[in-house]
Amino acid sequence: MNKLNFIRVGFSIILFIIVRFVLKFDGLYGQDAYEYLRYTNEMYSFFVNGTLLGDYFWGLGYPFFGCLFNFLIQNTTMALQLVSIVAALVTWIYIDKTIELIYNEKPNHLVSFLFFTLSPIVIIHGFVVMSDMLACCFTIMAIYYFFNYLIQSKNGHFILGFLFSMLAFQTRYASIVVLLPFIAITFIKIIKNKNYKLLLYSAVIVVIISTPHFLLRSNESFKFLSHHLFTDWNPIHLFQNTFITVDGVAYYKFINFLFIFFSFIHPHFFAFGLIILVIALKYKFKLFTGNTFQNMMFFSLIIYAIFLGGIPFQNKRYLLASFPLIILFCYPVLKQIFSVLIINNWLIIMIVITQLGFTLYFGKMFYQRNQLEQTIANDLIIYSGKTIYIFDMDIALKGRNVQLDYQNIWYKEYESFNTNALVLVNGAQLEKQWIGKNPLINWNKLKLLGNLKVIKSYGDGWFLYQVQ
Repeated sequence: MNKLNFIRVGFSIILFIIVRFVLKFDGLYGQDAYEYLRYTNEMYSFFVNGTLLGDYFWGLGYPFFGCLFNFLIQNTTMALQLVSIVAALVTWIYIDKTIELIYNEKPNHLVSFLFFTLSPIVIIHGFVVMSDMLACCFTIMAIYYFFNYLIQSKNGHFILGFLFSMLAFQTRYASIVVLLPFIAITFIKIIKNKNYKLLLYSAVIVVIISTPHFLLRSNESFKFLSHHLFTDWNPIHLFQNTFITVDGVAYYKFINFLFIFFSFIHPHFFAFGLIILVIALKYKFKLFTGNTFQNMMFFSLIIYAIFLGGIPFQNKRYLLASFPLIILFCYPVLKQIFSVLIINNWLIIMIVITQLGFTLYFGKMFYQRNQLEQTIANDLIIYSGKTIYIFDMDIALKGRNVQLDYQNIWYKEYESFNTNALVLVNGAQLEKQWIGKNPLINWNKLKLLGNLKVIKSYGDGWFLYQVQ
């Protein structure tokens, strides 16, 4: 390990200690995180005890690597969190390796550190139990080896590129959209060179990586294609900001066409994007350098942006898969800006403080929700076995092993409610998002029929009640 990578590892370890042990943030945030946790535990039990695995909707990559880490540390939540932080570290390294490869120069390491590693989206998702950072990691590794193959025509580079492409796909299905242009161009070269054995190798890789998916989901192998991410895609959504889906009514400040540019202009990603654009225009820096690989990345960014723009909702973490390409694409301009500005320690400190400030601001929501879930779970342990009417929080409590008789008010419309049962909801949230749907219908009935007694208020609209 060279000195730079040693520093990178040390930086990651220090951050992990602060986040995990000082702030006590265990990475669990939202329903998807608990689903990853559940399946990682099931996968671990399968390898240890031979226990049959249950159904699972998402790609197997993240729980599989979480399971491998769990064999080492015997703590599933920490294992998954470590997968995310290691993925962020490896992505950082491969951004610099790709810069050196495609621009044929020693990279300015400050660029990747200041604008990728310290980006709020990267720091936050480097510690959240979600598959996005790992998928991002596999995606940039695949692109690096595809570029290597296009330059050197070595079979090993193609095999690695295609392997990491399949791992990215099996970690997060939408990653394939980012990778499609690189895969297509690489296969065109293979066919032109009549190197048909590489097509055979790629088929073998597909079979090896996909077999677990088909074995575990033999009856519903392609069910992921029925997700509304694909079925509800429509180009009209590019010009909309309000959507009605199975998740209720979602309203956003900006239309999707503006949302798809967030990874370049939003402080959650690239806090200095607009400033950099102004400086580049002032000094007449060229954004496009004529570099073939830069053009390929631009094409990939456009395709992925259009794909995300047609989806009937907005989620910033979906932009993470292509974020390294933003840094790689903008690297020539960033380097030129560094050459004309007086880059001193004070400027670097200012950029670091700005990035960390935005990280605290945007990360507050993740941290507060995580702490709320931990607090409620600790409070409800004493009610073991009791019926609870609940919405939005049941997956978290199950994931934290709180044993209750869960009655999720989303599934059906209730006619009556058990006396002395608990109720845990955020009424204000229901009234905003679930008009005319079961959650709000049942909540209104509970208020009318349940004679609710407040047991505890958790703030931000969350209350624990008891039916009298």
